Amino acid sequence: MQRSKMVDRRARERQHGSAMVIALLVMAMLTLLGVSFLLMGETENRIAQNEKRGEQALYTAESGVRMVKRWFDRPGDAGNLRNPPLAVIDRSLRMIDADGDPATAPVAADGTAARPFYKQGIDEDADGADDVFRKPYRGSLEHTLLGTEDGPDMRIDEAASPAAKAFLTDLSGALMGNYPAAAQGIRARVVRIDVYAPPYVEQAGAWLRFGMATVKVIGRIYRVLPDGTEQSLGQRMVKVVLNEIPFNPSGDLGPLHSCDYLTWNGEFSVHWGIATAVNDADLHNNHDKQAVSLARVAPPDRSTDLLWGWDNPADFAAYKAAIDGLIVEDPWVRFMTEGTWLDAPNANPQPFPFSWVPGTPLDDGDIPYHPAAVPGPWHPNWWDGSHSNMFQHLPVGCPEFDYELWKAIAQSGSPFVHYYTWEAGTTFKENGLGAAIPFRDITDDQTGLFFFDTADGVAPYDDAADGEYDNLTPKIKIQGGTWGVRGMLYLNAFSFQSHGVKGRDATFKAPGEPFQDADQNRRWDPGEDWINLDYPTKLSGPGSDYVADAGDTMQDDGLPGGAAIRNSRGPAIDDEANIWGIMYNNGYYDATGNATYYGSVVSKSGIGEFDPSAGTPDHYWDESLRDDWPPDGWNLPRVAITRWETDM
Repeated sequence: MQRSKMVDRRARERQHGSAMVIALLVMAMLTLLGVSFLLMGETENRIAQNEKRGEQALYTAESGVRMVKRWFDRPGDAGNLRNPPLAVIDRSLRMIDADGDPATAPVAADGTAARPFYKQGIDEDADGADDVFRKPYRGSLEHTLLGTEDGPDMRIDEAASPAAKAFLTDLSGALMGNYPAAAQGIRARVVRIDVYAPPYVEQAGAWLRFGMATVKVIGRIYRVLPDGTEQSLGQRMVKVVLNEIPFNPSGDLGPLHSCDYLTWNGEFSVHWGIATAVNDADLHNNHDKQAVSLARVAPPDRSTDLLWGWDNPADFAAYKAAIDGLIVEDPWVRFMTEGTWLDAPNANPQPFPFSWVPGTPLDDGDIPYHPAAVPGPWHPNWWDGSHSNMFQHLPVGCPEFDYELWKAIAQSGSPFVHYYTWEAGTTFKENGLGAAIPFRDITDDQTGLFFFDTADGVAPYDDAADGEYDNLTPKIKIQGGTWGVRGMLYLNAFSFQSHGVKGRDATFKAPGEPFQDADQNRRWDPGEDWINLDYPTKLSGPGSDYVADAGDTMQDDGLPGGAAIRNSRGPAIDDEANIWGIMYNNGYYDATGNATYYGSVVSKSGIGEFDPSAGTPDHYWDESLRDDWPPDGWNLPRVAITRWETDM
């Protein structure tokens, strides 16, 4: 009995010992699990913190990218948060890759004419500094961004100089303030900005530029330590491709373009540039309503303007002398159709050729103006002027304003850019929200880029195959009162017309003096002769004539000087315009109604005079549309971001 009790006691003692061991093991396991969870939690916390800092650095780089875009949109504008001084931009790193072909090595810029630095010596605004962010962005080596990622055209790097770091620090403070946690000593900064060539894409064996520029920005999140040094907490890179917004998609707009027919039986007029039609064009009374101009020969396309004698300096000089002192009705106006001038006397590309022989008097059809209805004393038999500025059966083409591209630009959210959906009649809603507003109220006395969508919000289509788009919004007609808009109007209306409308203030400038384009590069080059003009100081009425005057000494500032120079633009003329800029309509343009347009009007469906009794519109070409538009101060975007890339 006693032995049995001893055995039981010992068994219970052994059980107590094993329970303690098990308890210790469980406690150890739980401790290990707890520590693991703590370590895992700490690791997850650090991962989350690193991701957070990485995202913050990404946002910092994105902010820097948008600032660089703004420098191109509004170069030197006082409204920019910060503008980089030229001293902090390093242009000496440039490696010129002129063809994009990876088989051809880029060459280092050295400041010579053959290898210039970007915008070297280009100071068109005469502020004493090279115009590194101003138009044009193409043309010569100086103007085109041709650098590589390792040898950019421009770099602002905080590691390059104290001045560059100070600028980037100041810029980052202006962009992001105390972001993300200044009270904890944690700040954000853009640490490097590179600008270089866009990507190249090979097509049919040729390397084509896919954009205007690449912008690469590195953003950093850092902590300022007690000793003043910086600890990097996260760094990210954002790379974007910039494209120039194609306000002049073909580079050769004029005051009026029809992508179909052009019916011209009324009184509307075109000034200072080329009017074109892809289909046939119908003239009024043969040609007596069309302005005459300087003598010309048939060009290879609408882009090239060839004055008579362009390839013969002696002929050009003889003609210049023959017309000296004469009125030139419009030195720049031209008319061209890919089809037929329905009232032309023949089917020749130039139905009214200039056949003057140097050394003989200018004859009927040779002089650059329409004589008065009553014969004058100078030559009582002259009744017509030179219409050698009219061409047919030549390649014209349609200036294409791509629907999807312009819709994307309008929806980009940039300042002064507006997208409207159709509601009813001629009322629209901005971004499809809020109250519907009439077209007239949306645009009057406004400056901006305005995109008015189709009735169903998709690209124009012609399912009925009747030659007219099926989904355009109703006709827009502006009638009576005062109405004017500046900028870009993209319409998808059946037609557009204005009638009896007073315009808003506008500043007109005639084009530069016509020149002998001997190399057909569309630019005046030193050594090329030109027609010296005495410009008028008003658009119409007495005193509005252009006169060929070899002795005129007007300078580019509009004031007389000591010697004759070729003026790059005419003097400023203050007047009124209903549209100052560009109007594109996928529908028709009704060329009736008293109105003045300064810029370019393009109609996809055709141009006609559907209400001939409604008045006479005037269309003036704004030559700045060629390479320096929109004007400073309009705040319209000049570039758009078309591709994003990060270092994810």
